[in-house]
Amino acid sequence: MIRKTQFAVAIAALISAPAFAAVGWDANIELDTTYQNSALNVATGVAGPRGASQTGRVEINAFSKTDKGGGFVAGRASLLAGKGGSTGVDDMWVQIGNAAGDVKLGRFEAADVFPVGKDVIVEDGGAPTGYRTNTFRGRTSDAHAALTLNAGSGIGFELGVMAAAKNTGIRPVVSFGMNGFSAKVGLENGKNAAGKKVSGAGLTVGTTMAGAGLNASFGSGKVDGVKGSSFGLNGTFGPAGVGYIMDKTNFTTGTKKENTFYAAYSLPLFDTGATITPAASYSKADGDTKRIGLRARINYAF
Repeated sequence: MIRKTQFAVAIAALISAPAFAAVGWDANIELDTTYQNSALNVATGVAGPRGASQTGRVEINAFSKTDKGGGFVAGRASLLAGKGGSTGVDDMWVQIGNAAGDVKLGRFEAADVFPVGKDVIVEDGGAPTGYRTNTFRGRTSDAHAALTLNAGSGIGFELGVMAAAKNTGIRPVVSFGMNGFSAKVGLENGKNAAGKKVSGAGLTVGTTMAGAGLNASFGSGKVDGVKGSSFGLNGTFGPAGVGYIMDKTNFTTGTKKENTFYAAYSLPLFDTGATITPAASYSKADGDTKRIGLRARINYAF
């Protein structure tokens, strides 16, 4: 109780202190009520009923950016309080640079080379896993840094580096964006948290037109010598989103495929700015149980 009181007093002091007048604060709650028909335990190969569940979290964000002398320093922290009583950190980083480039250090996610769009629920947890060029994207290592260079004309370069006991790798990404069109090409090489060697490449292209966003992605690589690939298509149309992913893994015993479909639609809750999003997903891998998921997600920013 004493620790909780001390924490509350410290937060109140930070908010009221003049030195922190430039800090921005916001918060939101996300609550999921979910039904899933079955789950495949990859370790045991046993499928079983999952039924209904409810999960969620409150996210509190503090952020600031100061521009001086032709450069800037920015920082962000995102604290999570889970429905089950857990607490954690989502983002915690500092960024230093100018218009030509910057360096980001801490806990964050780098460029996404396999975006999945409106992914309220995506039931792709069975085997195979495929390969999506995001193993070393971030939030998975004790030490993470990314150097970003802006070459102009919509061309950028990001070099991500993880150097720790687990998830150690390098991940360069070249990006291009202009007139509603964007593309990213990424490579990665290193060892994941399980100590397995990971190497591969991926490409994602997207376009925005008439309020709709369309994206296609492909990744191909190896994890511990096992080849895998993933192909994804998704679209966002105002409050609606749909997507499809095909994961393929070439085991020594043969090739296994998994097809996943998902969709979601956000509805306003009165005129409060809050939304409720019904969503559904279906997935089937060769020789594995069909996975069906239904979810209603409530989002409320305050």
